[in-house]
Amino acid sequence: MFARAAIRSFTRQSTRTALFYTTETAPATPQLLLRIKADVKVAMRAKDKERLAVVKGILSDLTYLEKSPQAPAQVTDSVIQQLIQKSIKKRQEAALSFAGAGRQDMADQENKEAEMLKVYLPQAMTSQEIEAEVRRVVKEQGATNAKDMGKVMKELGSLDPARAPKKDVSDMVKKVLAEL
Repeated sequence: MFARAAIRSFTRQSTRTALFYTTETAPATPQLLLRIKADVKVAMRAKDKERLAVVKGILSDLTYLEKSPQAPAQVTDSVIQQLIQKSIKKRQEAALSFAGAGRQDMADQENKEAEMLKVYLPQAMTSQEIEAEVRRVVKEQGATNAKDMGKVMKELGSLDPARAPKKDVSDMVKKVLAEL
């Protein structure tokens, strides 16, 4: 009986020691995720139910994304920002539907929630900044017509999709290439 207790004790201690001295590091938590979790606490303390519902919704979407088969290898700030952009887009589309159905109160609510989410996104690039970047890449690649769009878009893939949405970049590439 004493031997079993000693083995259990040794096993617990060695497990603790192994965890403490392990060389494996956990992936860093994205700063945006930490900010969102802190905002949940702030909203709870302030009893701000609307903000709390919106922020918890983002955390729920993130949890769903992490458990889905299409989950990225590592959740980064950029992944979270893309998730927030999708959520904003859904709310804007819902607001348009509500406004079309004569439910302005619901449309206003959806727009308000979209504005709450925009706080978590970085400053978006203006269309002039996107155009300047597109023109620079077109010049570097020597693109002359619409057939070269793939080369240009591949090079522009390094742009942060949270700052410059892919659709806006694609539209600008089409416009610039059409002008050539």
